[in-house]
Amino acid sequence: MPAITLSIPPELKKIMDSSKMINWSEVARRAFIEQLKDIIELERMKKIRELSEIDIDDNRDFNSKYKKELMKITKSPHTKSLTLNELNTLLGL
Repeated sequence: MPAITLSIPPELKKIMDSSKMINWSEVARRAFIEQLKDIIELERMKKIRELSEIDIDDNRDFNSKYKKELMKITKSPHTKSLTLNELNTLLGL
């Protein structure tokens, strides 16, 4: 597994060293994963927002599947929320 080096203030290191039961590498790994999930979600939300602003009469060259599905989602008040898998499929991810 690749390794990275982090710099932290000496005071923080001293406190961390006093907590022998905590695997700080695992804490950092989880924090990285959560931050990346947030970044991916923000990118998806940005893409959805951009696509949801497409008017049904827009003549630009968009994938018709995106356009139809997003129009249906944004116009219907009773449409259920997409699951993550459905969203990934719709966005082609």
